[in-house]
Amino acid sequence: MKNIFIILCFLFSGCGIYNKSFKPEVLVEKKMLSSRKDEIIKDDKVIMVVIATYLNNVNPDVYNTREYFLIEVFSEIDIPFLDYARFSITSSEKFLWARELYRDEFDDIINVSNKWSKLFLISFNDIDEYDKKNLKLHLHIDNIGDMDFDFTYKVLEMQL
Repeated sequence: MKNIFIILCFLFSGCGIYNKSFKPEVLVEKKMLSSRKDEIIKDDKVIMVVIATYLNNVNPDVYNTREYFLIEVFSEIDIPFLDYARFSITSSEKFLWARELYRDEFDDIINVSNKWSKLFLISFNDIDEYDKKNLKLHLHIDNIGDMDFDFTYKVLEMQL
C-alpha cells in the first residue's frame, strides 16, 4: 500500500510540473508551423540554408497591413545578402522593402536559431485571400541559386 501511495504522489507531482514548466508557447508553435526551409548545395556541400517564416500567420494582429516574411540565412559565403537577393511571391509581386534585423530587435518570434545566422524582414504589398491560399515565396540569389518556399495550404470543405 505504501508503494502505491509513493507511485501516485510521484505521478501527480510529475503531472503538475509538466503543466507548469513544459507548457508550449502558442506563438512559438505558430512560428514553427509557418516556417519553411530550403538550401543550396554545390559540389555535394551545403553552402546556404534559409528559413522563411510567413509572419502574417504567426501573429495576424501585428502583421496585417502587408505580407511579411522573416528570412533567416545561414551561409558559409560572406556576401551582402540583400544586394544579391531578389524576392517575389505567387502573384509575381516584387518585394517593397527588406532590411536586416539586429539582436537588439529580437523578441519571442523575431530571433535566430543559431548565433551564426543573419535575420531579415521582407515586406510585400497586401494580397487577396485567394493568393494567400496559393502563397509561394521565391528567392533568387545572384550567382548562387534559387529557393522556393511553399506556404500553400489545403482548404478543407465543411462536412456535417
